[in-house]
Amino acid sequence: MKMKRIAVYLVGLFTGAGIAVGVVSHATDSAIPYTFQDGQVISADTMNDLFSRLQNVVVGFSSESELNGAWTCTTYDADSTAVGTISNSAVGSGARSFVLDSATGLYKLVQTWTFTNSGTSLNTTTNARFGGTSQNHTGGCSGTTSINYSAKVIQSTLLLTGVGGCTGGNGQALQLIKNSPYEFHTVSGQTFISCIAVNQPPNIPTGLTATAGSGGVALSWRDVSNGSATGFTVLKKVSGAYTSIGTVSSGTTSFTDSSGAVGAMYRVQANNSSNGLNSIPSMAAMAQ
Repeated sequence: MKMKRIAVYLVGLFTGAGIAVGVVSHATDSAIPYTFQDGQVISADTMNDLFSRLQNVVVGFSSESELNGAWTCTTYDADSTAVGTISNSAVGSGARSFVLDSATGLYKLVQTWTFTNSGTSLNTTTNARFGGTSQNHTGGCSGTTSINYSAKVIQSTLLLTGVGGCTGGNGQALQLIKNSPYEFHTVSGQTFISCIAVNQPPNIPTGLTATAGSGGVALSWRDVSNGSATGFTVLKKVSGAYTSIGTVSSGTTSFTDSSGAVGAMYRVQANNSSNGLNSIPSMAAMAQ
């Protein structure tokens, strides 16, 4: 039912005026990575992308393997006594890693969470256990540089069991709210935790145009990857499916399909060879 309601809502949006949906500057910013102009024709391919990404967010994380890799996680502590807890904590304890965040007025902690073994093992940094300053003030974690947990995901809830003597409590259950494939957040006690994947695909190329001429179809697009794209793959629709017809290196934003003609459909995908991740393809452009 959720997806049906979303579908009806989107149809209403796409038939209205002044459409502007999910403009993104980074891969994690939105589940809807497109901007539409009033009167613009939206291809079935783009619609399929939209529904696929919406379903991805609604369903959430289905297994530990989706979390595998490194995440930058920021914990915000709403405890009004945080400053006192920090000042009374042992040097080297997890509480000492919390600092005042000028933007929110809360004390925050930035950690790297690294999931390994297909997401079933978790290592966190900075001596800090899950929870706020009140969970990290005893000094029991002094002298360590990381804390290990075993992880299990059940219906988008991350269940953690501490490994070793520096974990605190008998375990944690954290409901993961999936903002995008590369961002999630959760709440633990008086803390709010926001995590962004360290490795992400480049931003989706924008402004693709396809101009037919005597030498074929000339393609042009904009690179909005902020330097993270190491190249681009050009896709052409053949027999109902998009197939790669060539690649270009970083810094190149044009391509000529010598066999192209009016009516041919194209998309462009940004690639990042350093982490093996590719953007989803751009909106389609028809050769004119």
